[in-house]
Amino acid sequence: MQKNGGSFWVRMIKGMVIGVAAMLPGASGGVLAVSMGVYKPVIDAVTSLFKSFIKSVKYLLPLGIGGLMGLFGTGRAVEALLASFKISVMWALIGMVLGGLPSLIKEANQRGFKARYLLGSLLGIAIIGGTALLQLKLTGGEPLPFKWYTAVLGGALIGLGTVIPGISTSFIMMYLGIYEPFLNALNTFNIPKLFCAGAGAFAVIVLLIAAAKRLFDRHYGYAYYGAMGLLLASVALIFPGFRSGWGLAIDAALFIACFVVTYFLCGLPSGESKQPAE
Repeated sequence: MQKNGGSFWVRMIKGMVIGVAAMLPGASGGVLAVSMGVYKPVIDAVTSLFKSFIKSVKYLLPLGIGGLMGLFGTGRAVEALLASFKISVMWALIGMVLGGLPSLIKEANQRGFKARYLLGSLLGIAIIGGTALLQLKLTGGEPLPFKWYTAVLGGALIGLGTVIPGISTSFIMMYLGIYEPFLNALNTFNIPKLFCAGAGAFAVIVLLIAAAKRLFDRHYGYAYYGAMGLLLASVALIFPGFRSGWGLAIDAALFIACFVVTYFLCGLPSGESKQPAE
């Protein structure tokens, strides 16, 4: 298992940042895990859990504690902002996504670029497009009801975004209409719904983490470009449109500020070693 990622307290802070990102539409916990140098060590720790239980738990525990703190500490603020300033918030979040894209492209090209990797992006776009068409067919474009099964779906999407770098699954939850009800359940400590969400997240993480390790080890370029396709298609689904006057000026300022901040944050050294060429 890799040892990078910092001390207990440093890992707890990193876990908190990843937990915040899991709830922020436009942010990706997986991308931040990569940029902070803990993504591959976490994958290794989880897949080595039965071989090196004590070492794995020691590595994962502070990240898990921090993640829960970030998750529960973010919900109320995000809910309030979306209720009062939804369009401006969406422009800020799109700025975050596009600001992190150069870092994601750089990560994707660590083993070199091949044009055929773009097939991964097309597949990612097709998956999101298929999800949108299915939702349209099932509900006529209306938001999904927030029941136990959609709480499981929301948790599963958060787990997916944590395991696969580049996916902002909160955008998909927004499009399906379950993001804000999920935030409300988090803020009101709706235990039954949170239990369902936790079960969905746990199931996806357990089922996908070994597959994700294999995918990123063996098909690195396709995997990252596929994640980018998922991300860009998700942004297109929730595009809020343009306002006029002061509204346009505020949206543009937030977009630029969030783009610049995210660009520089994601450009910080990750601590993870450069990958060998494929």
